[in-house]
Amino acid sequence: MTGQPPLEISLDPLPGHAIVSDIVYAPLKTDLLAAAEARGLTPVDGLGMLLHQAVPGFERWFGVRPVVTGALRDHVLAGGDAS
Repeated sequence: MTGQPPLEISLDPLPGHAIVSDIVYAPLKTDLLAAAEARGLTPVDGLGMLLHQAVPGFERWFGVRPVVTGALRDHVLAGGDAS
């Protein structure tokens, strides 16, 4: 989505305890999520969706079903360096 126009949506009607999710993962923090965070709302990025969608393909290719964990997310965010 990098280089695409931002999603024009008002967060004004949302209560202070709302969760705002965006399935985009590039960039990880979209304008929508930044606006939600600025309002004190809970932002949820699209990396989780990407990781969960990758599970079946990884299992087919390698014969092992990976488990999506916080550690896996951190590993991907760190660039996937295996060293």
